[in-house]
Amino acid sequence: MYYVSVDQGQLITGVIHQKGLSGLWIFWASFLGATFVPIVLAPLWSKLNFITDNQFILFRFSGKSARILHQFRSVYVGGIVVAFLISFHTLAFSRIIQLYFKIDLDTSILITGIILLIFTLKNSLNLKFTLDVYHSVIYVISLAISFYFLYKLAHGWDHSIQILAKKNPETLSIFPKSTDSSNWNSIYLYLGILWWSTQLFDGGGPEMARFTAVKGKWNAIKTGLLPVILNLLLSVILVGMAILSVSIHPNQKEEISFVQNIFESVPDWLDPVCLIGFFAMYITTVESMLNWGGSFLTIDFYKTYLRPNQSKKHYAILSFLAMTFICVLAILITRNMSSLESVIKVVFSISAGVAPVYILRWFWLRINAWSQLSAMIASGVYTLAFNWYVSLYPIQTPNFNEYNWQIVTVTLLTTITWIIVTFLTPKDDVKTIARFKAILPSTKEILQRSGIAFILGVLLLVILVISIKTILIRF
Repeated sequence: MYYVSVDQGQLITGVIHQKGLSGLWIFWASFLGATFVPIVLAPLWSKLNFITDNQFILFRFSGKSARILHQFRSVYVGGIVVAFLISFHTLAFSRIIQLYFKIDLDTSILITGIILLIFTLKNSLNLKFTLDVYHSVIYVISLAISFYFLYKLAHGWDHSIQILAKKNPETLSIFPKSTDSSNWNSIYLYLGILWWSTQLFDGGGPEMARFTAVKGKWNAIKTGLLPVILNLLLSVILVGMAILSVSIHPNQKEEISFVQNIFESVPDWLDPVCLIGFFAMYITTVESMLNWGGSFLTIDFYKTYLRPNQSKKHYAILSFLAMTFICVLAILITRNMSSLESVIKVVFSISAGVAPVYILRWFWLRINAWSQLSAMIASGVYTLAFNWYVSLYPIQTPNFNEYNWQIVTVTLLTTITWIIVTFLTPKDDVKTIARFKAILPSTKEILQRSGIAFILGVLLLVILVISIKTILIRF
């Protein structure tokens, strides 16, 4: 699943401009696994009491390999991956600053970075839970205002549909033409491989705190399902807004046109409300990531391996410094980004074949720390190797594009790598396996929950497609 943040509208608009609605299957396919974490894994997380999901490694695996993986993931994810994810959202919000204040993108990135650094001073997990509610309300209000005035500027839904149908009827097609084998093959790839290979992780990361904060299976399931339902609803709304936006200036081909059209349509006196709304959702998202990355660097690495017996004030200062480092690195990465879609595709590629390890480590006890470590390293190496290879020998297969080959290749090679490593390395010790098995339900219950989760995922995807198809026909 992709994060709910200011990037979504821009991302969807860019894809519709370039490929039409059928191009959105790269994101929609993730709904197939959307309920797996809430139904299958959230109840298991609720039985644990970890500050970060990285501590699960030391609970699940044993020996030197567990410590190596724990250290590697603390630094790699906490310091680099989190900065990369924050840069994605920072680019999206910097574009909004750029248009609102009519300044160049580099300056707006710098302003966004300064704001982000300021917010690290007040970043508190307890305070964040309270503020997130207010941020969400502000974002919903700004989204409603944006939708209303986009609708007016586009002269209504019917007019938007007519404009796009006249310009290019394929823009409004949820499925490509039957003769378009290349795009159909892409959809088959997304539905058959992409969603579980790159997007279906186990509920760790920033969202883990929501699962461990509640007790009981049903509370954990409800906590996990609510964001999924909201994301489904928001996806439909943003597709509608993107269609309105594309119809206003159909010749524009850039993601940023989504923001341009909002500020063009909304009256000047309401512009600040929209800006604050976008900022509220931006800061909610990146603060979650900052807490995640800062905890990895401070608690999992610094406190665990370098200075274990220091005061709370000492760790608080180190946490601020860690988050400051992440912010600075994120800003530097942001300055070298071109488009949100290209970044998403890179993220999917370096995750290809890794996601199954995160899921299977809960249920296949033969998986060890070397399995996860090899998968994390292999996917990045194979992604770089593939890009290097195609730069020398471009792939010329019109029915299966280069990116599709990249996902299939990286997924296959990464999977082969971590499976081989799994069987070449020793099992975890009996005590560790027994401790972990104590929190697991029966195999029958796991299979039942997994089946229900997949059926619900298919249902969510069907509801999404029918909803979008209905608004295209009805209005």
